[in-house]
Amino acid sequence: MSYQAIIKRYLKSLQRDYNDSLAAHQHTAELSFRPSLDTLFKELATELNGSPDIVVILEPRNQARMGRPDWRIHDRTTLGVYGYIEAKGLSTDAFDITVHEEQFNRYLSLGHKLIITDGIDFIYSFDEGVHPQIISLIDKSHMNGPDWSRLTLNPQFEVMMRRFFADPSPQYCDEGKLVELVALRTKYLSDEILRYSSIPIDEAMDETERNAISLLDELRVLVYNHNDENLRRDKVFADFSAQVIMFALLYAHRIECTDNDSPTEKERKIKDYLLRDVVDGQALRPFLTIIHYLNNHGDDDSFILNWTDECIRFLSFVHMTEQQRRSPDYHKLFELFLSKFDPRSRFDYGAYYTPSELADCIVRLTEIIARYNFDGASIFDDGNMLIDPCCGTGSFLERIRQNDVRRGAFSLCGIEILPAPYMLANYRMAVLNQEIGDHRSRYELILANTLSDCVFGREPANTDTVEGFELNRARELSSRPITLVIGNPPSSDSSKTNIGSDFSKILGLMDDFRPPAENRHARQNTQKQVNNPHLQFLRWGCEMLEHSNNHSVLAYIVPATFLEAESYKYARKYIVEHFSSAWIVSVDADARAGIRSDSMFRTQQGRAVLIATRKFGETSAMNEFSYFDISRLAKTEKTAWLEQDANVDRLY
Repeated sequence: MSYQAIIKRYLKSLQRDYNDSLAAHQHTAELSFRPSLDTLFKELATELNGSPDIVVILEPRNQARMGRPDWRIHDRTTLGVYGYIEAKGLSTDAFDITVHEEQFNRYLSLGHKLIITDGIDFIYSFDEGVHPQIISLIDKSHMNGPDWSRLTLNPQFEVMMRRFFADPSPQYCDEGKLVELVALRTKYLSDEILRYSSIPIDEAMDETERNAISLLDELRVLVYNHNDENLRRDKVFADFSAQVIMFALLYAHRIECTDNDSPTEKERKIKDYLLRDVVDGQALRPFLTIIHYLNNHGDDDSFILNWTDECIRFLSFVHMTEQQRRSPDYHKLFELFLSKFDPRSRFDYGAYYTPSELADCIVRLTEIIARYNFDGASIFDDGNMLIDPCCGTGSFLERIRQNDVRRGAFSLCGIEILPAPYMLANYRMAVLNQEIGDHRSRYELILANTLSDCVFGREPANTDTVEGFELNRARELSSRPITLVIGNPPSSDSSKTNIGSDFSKILGLMDDFRPPAENRHARQNTQKQVNNPHLQFLRWGCEMLEHSNNHSVLAYIVPATFLEAESYKYARKYIVEHFSSAWIVSVDADARAGIRSDSMFRTQQGRAVLIATRKFGETSAMNEFSYFDISRLAKTEKTAWLEQDANVDRLY
């Protein structure tokens, strides 16, 4: 059928539906005109594109408050999306473009074209930064005539529809762009979850919405160990759930798919991954537990499952090379995700990435120190337990495994509270597994708050929940004889603290970093930083090593001010009294003190390395102390210096 014939038949059908709606006083009802529009789009797709693989899908599911478009047009083979179309009720008034700007911006940011139409007026938004364009198929002022199909057609309509149905090409994007697109989708999914979470179930518009609200209520029960109002707010829950869903998909796309897979093969592999049985020790176990629950309890109209399917198609259409998969900048990916997901949160946790050269140097130096202090024993010996309690994207975990020339049968554990770096750390370890092959060491990544009372020994209230299971696993691993606690604890000037009944143990232990009780008073400098997270992690490491019946090493990156500031006086005293030797490397000076330093970290805070050891069976206070300062070197000089084995030997 020719283009002209398609349009004339559509106008006849639309006019008939419009007159019927007027007679029923329903002339603004959107559903009244969907059959005519659906036929129009399918016939135009065939005429203007001609591909047998083009698919025009009318989404009849009630989108309720979510504002999702009514049609999706995609390619059956490549899964490339041509665009989306949303229908509004037909009226003789002209469209007001401004009321749709947010929706246009949303879909354009996801890389999709969008049309909003009332059947006569079509608003096209194809390119970011370009103002939406409105084109009327016919002149609305003549709609009172007897036959719309005889009216003059706007030739611009054909031009725009041909552009809309132009073939989508495979989407090649680098690591950064992919993570940005994933972050935007995560943000929009979080917004939808938040909207549903805030609706009381008795205010649901229909059965579909009621089921969605109920599903989220049940999911919240599955996720959390118990109800802590500070941590279980709707926004926290929405952000967490959205990240879990999207990162599970992204992980599957990276690990299961190859650059030789077709889009449909990628789609199959991602879906198969999400259906695998959940077993102990599995990568992304908490994520997959939640995905399984949604798959088993969500109905066909679930907005979460609809969104998941949409994101799977998006990822399946993305092409990445093996080189892009195997050598990403994990910290850059994390920061890119944060900048697109929630720029306001950049980054109050005080978490800064560890430059790979520094992480590698610390691991090598720690091994040299251990061999010297522990009569030839290695941190990689069989049976050792090595923990990074704030592992981030896994820099130290990676370097430990890469430096293990003995291929020892030790256990390696990383604990992380944030879903984004947790996923990236899992990916990092999976890629490393493929590179180094057989490895006797065992590693496990846990999504939990290390400073919780549960990790110190209190059994979680409900280990059947995602949070409870992870906390219980962290407790089990932390209770083993630990050889090494290593990491770069979050350090924030905002002194973000872990407070409440969940953290009574660590808060009590922090008294060891305060002045004696009789010497304490309000507004005292020596107590100013006691509840900063980096000090809490320092005290956690000391506690875990102190109760270990093994040689022990504490290897942390600390603020440069820790070395001499009054606030840390009693923390330093504790280290001196509980460890027998220490090595200090000043890496970056504190720029806030007016000291010029070319920092390896993107923060004004200075940084230093603290490595402290204690030989099992010995109780003597510190009798050996070494200090080195490379803070005045240029950044490139620091990097080169840290990479040299001879310099690491010299540090010892």
